[in-house]
Amino acid sequence: MNMTKPIDKMKKDIKALYNGSLKKPHNVAKEYPALYTKARKVFGSWKKALAACGIDYEKARNHKKWSRVKVVEEINRLYVNGYSLRLKDLRTNGTICLISAAMYHFGSWRKAIESCGLRYTTVTEKRTIEDNQIIE
Repeated sequence: MNMTKPIDKMKKDIKALYNGSLKKPHNVAKEYPALYTKARKVFGSWKKALAACGIDYEKARNHKKWSRVKVVEEINRLYVNGYSLRLKDLRTNGTICLISAAMYHFGSWRKAIESCGLRYTTVTEKRTIEDNQIIE
């Protein structure tokens, strides 16, 4: 049996998914489970399936590589620019990746903040957006 045609179709389907946009493997697995499962079976992994289609897996993951240094740099950047470092505010503003990376590299958000030379209790106090004043 000639397997070239089904594989070519699978590659075409995968390329069509990534045409103009990047999709995280987790989302593809949820939205297109049959294609995802079949491609993993044929190629050995989703990463290898994307490589066979000429798609960069790391870009497709749309995932920043966070090192300890990058976590510290980003926390300092947010602090210097007056952004809230409260977990609740960060989650609301879509910086979940930073929080996750900080937890991974430092064990807790507090330890990540303190690794930047900042006092956790000071930088996580609730402040108003308008005048950056502490709300009692």
